[in-house]
Amino acid sequence: MSLSLRAKFVVLSAVVQAVVVALLIGNSLRLMDQAVNRNAVRVAHEYAVTLNLTLSPYANSGRLGELSNYWTEMLSDPQDSYLRYIVILDGHERPVTTAGQRPAELPAILRNGGGEGFNSVRTWQQGDTLHARAPILLKDNKVGSLNFGLSTSELAKARDEVVLQSGLISLAGLGLGILLFYMFSQGIGRRLRTLTAQAETMFKSTFGRPLPDTAGDEIEVYARSLNTMGTALRERLQQLEASELRLSESEARFKALFDMTPVPLTVTDRSGRIIGANQALSRVFGYGPEQMIGRRSNEFKFWSDPSERDRLWQLYMRDGAVYGEIAGIVLKDGSPGKVAIWSSTFTLGGADAIIWALLDLTAEVKAKQDLEDLNASLETRVRERSADLESALETLQQTQHDLIASEKMASLGSLVAGIAHELNTPIGNSLLASTALADKVNAFEAQLSGGTLRRTALTSYSDEVRMASSLISSSLQKAANLIASFKQIAVDQTNDQRRTFNLLSAVLDTTATYTPRLKRANCDTAYHVPPSLELDSYPGSFYQIFTNLLNNALAHAFEGRDHGAITISAQELDGAMVEITFADDGIGMAEDVRRHVFDPFFTTKMGHGGTGLGMNIVYNIVTGVLGGRIAVESSPGAGAAVRITVPKSSPAKYSQ
Repeated sequence: MSLSLRAKFVVLSAVVQAVVVALLIGNSLRLMDQAVNRNAVRVAHEYAVTLNLTLSPYANSGRLGELSNYWTEMLSDPQDSYLRYIVILDGHERPVTTAGQRPAELPAILRNGGGEGFNSVRTWQQGDTLHARAPILLKDNKVGSLNFGLSTSELAKARDEVVLQSGLISLAGLGLGILLFYMFSQGIGRRLRTLTAQAETMFKSTFGRPLPDTAGDEIEVYARSLNTMGTALRERLQQLEASELRLSESEARFKALFDMTPVPLTVTDRSGRIIGANQALSRVFGYGPEQMIGRRSNEFKFWSDPSERDRLWQLYMRDGAVYGEIAGIVLKDGSPGKVAIWSSTFTLGGADAIIWALLDLTAEVKAKQDLEDLNASLETRVRERSADLESALETLQQTQHDLIASEKMASLGSLVAGIAHELNTPIGNSLLASTALADKVNAFEAQLSGGTLRRTALTSYSDEVRMASSLISSSLQKAANLIASFKQIAVDQTNDQRRTFNLLSAVLDTTATYTPRLKRANCDTAYHVPPSLELDSYPGSFYQIFTNLLNNALAHAFEGRDHGAITISAQELDGAMVEITFADDGIGMAEDVRRHVFDPFFTTKMGHGGTGLGMNIVYNIVTGVLGGRIAVESSPGAGAAVRITVPKSSPAKYSQ
């Protein structure tokens, strides 16, 4: 039967206290015995000295017999004296005189010099009698022995009473200690039961009220720790519940994506057994989940050659993944086919799993094979028509040149549209002011001819004419500035002549033509170009670069956003070079887009007006015309920065 912790504490306390009490009683008994023996020996020595002094006169004169009556009377009542007997022996151990209750035989150990010695007295405890032997001088100076016995019953009685009282006191202390410890353990047990109940409550995830922790002892520390742990567990469980909810939602989304993706996918364990397959796999290869789950791909007719699986598996074990490996398989209709296979390892249910993506390349491989066959049969025809191909190449180059020119004209058309939109405002303001001014002139002439003109009307007419003239003048000046900027850009782009020009002016002239589009896009522009920075180069090329960059930013960078910012900066570098940075805070580009941004005809707006030549033209102008280099830095959500490094003085004239 298992005992409770409290019962174990009480039993342990009782055992410990009992052992302590037993040791105390045993030690007290030992000390009492030692004390009694020492006192008895001391009393025996005192008696021996007293008897020697008393008996010496009688022993020397041989008159010890005269004391027989006295000894008999003295020893007749045991209550009068501790002395029980007296025997005096001569040198030959013959009795000289005897008194009291002499034992049948004196202890031989004393006769042989044994026992406990104290000066010249030898003692020996036997029962409740202490036998003593001491030398005594007899008649004619002969040495005999004085033998007597002392009763130790009173000392033993006193010792027993002391031991009894000590035992009773110790037992009372033992009982009191057990009672106090029982009462103390009762409080501890109550608090431990409370802790146990709280722990059981926490185990059931219900969390009761916080435990009281006011005792100021180790249980308080444990209760405080349990309260802290309960709070932490509550928060952790809430987090786990939220995480489980998110995980279940994520799993549901993953399952939906897994099933709906058009690429055939399978999931296997580390041994190659299929544990999942999407609908595309069944649709392409004709195997249902019940035919694949729990089996390896070599256990049903899937591979055109069984060694294909072993080859792919060895590649996976060696490299940890398979990247676009081509393998032969059997299609749904039983015909041979080709697939490109990719794999990736992930954790599923605490164990490693492998997801395999299979891209059907049968049609592509067949087309490639047909093309190879066709190329083999057309070698002769290719040689015969090499001239035609060269002509076609020239035509293609001319077409590319025309497309680039068309792109330039398209950007110029965009400038024209922007200028036309921007000119509408100042010209409209001028038209409105001139019309109002004409009405005021007619009204003034009517007052003048009717003779009703007053000074106040003349003053008002003068103020209105002045204001209208100022408005017409400022609006027409703004239109003239816009036309001058456009004219400069149009002339430079259509007839790109090398000259020295101010870079900041070129930037401002270009962005001025895009003011309406920038306003519609709620896009702010900032310029960090030194006002004194001048270049000996081709301004038309720079206009084309900035035009294409602005077009590209407005078309792609701020898609889905209601505001944006463009920053154009420039700085001089060592070696007579200039670094121009065109940056935006838009949506940025993915890595695969960034790597192909300068490719001709590459666009993410195919079918929406994009030709894919804008950035290619920029690249060709920077690297070819201006003799510089260009790079794009971007990542999704972090905007994009186009860095152009060109010499302040461009290379010799290029051929258009």
